[in-house]
Amino acid sequence: MKSTFATLLFGFSITTYSQVQFPEAYLEFGGYFEEQLDVSSYYDISIGVEPFAYKFIAPDVEISYYFGSDQDEDWDFDESGEISFRSYLNRNFDAWVWGIGPKLFLEDDFSRIVLIPKYHFGTQKATGDYVDSNQLELRQAFKSKFNYWSVSLGYEFLGVDTVGKLGIYLTYSGFNAGKSLNQIDYSEFGYGRGRYNTKAIGVGVRLSTGFKKRRL
Repeated sequence: MKSTFATLLFGFSITTYSQVQFPEAYLEFGGYFEEQLDVSSYYDISIGVEPFAYKFIAPDVEISYYFGSDQDEDWDFDESGEISFRSYLNRNFDAWVWGIGPKLFLEDDFSRIVLIPKYHFGTQKATGDYVDSNQLELRQAFKSKFNYWSVSLGYEFLGVDTVGKLGIYLTYSGFNAGKSLNQIDYSEFGYGRGRYNTKAIGVGVRLSTGFKKRRL
């Protein structure tokens, strides 16, 4: 009886162990369309890891750096039509963000369809640099803690040797730089608080390595 139980337990352990995969590390680049910003987009760079994968699921943990900017400009003319005064306000933001969530996937030998809902939290910073033709230079800076959710739908091309892969993802992100950007206020110079809300849809490209099935 004991030998039969031990055999079954050993067989179950082998089956489970063979389905568990090595950790995977990745580097991801993303861009998000946001028409409120000067270049109509902002960006992020992420470094992450999947500690293990079992059957159709893997935990996904990452740290990301987000950044973007916007610029406003104003000027006055004299009686001859020449510019007599010009001013600029450069708004910049960046953020360090942690993300964690399950990665769900359906795969064959060469590719995967993946779905990644993810919870994020971190700190963002915004700076507002005012400059004018009277040589006046001012700066405001604000920090905010925040959290949000994102969801990504993607397609991954598995390497022939299953060690590395390339992934392309369509992502809806709840990241809102307005938490800090909207605190910048130069109303006395004609630049009031903004109304930024940078929740957006973006595209990400992920390069992964180290994903290989364990072999006994």
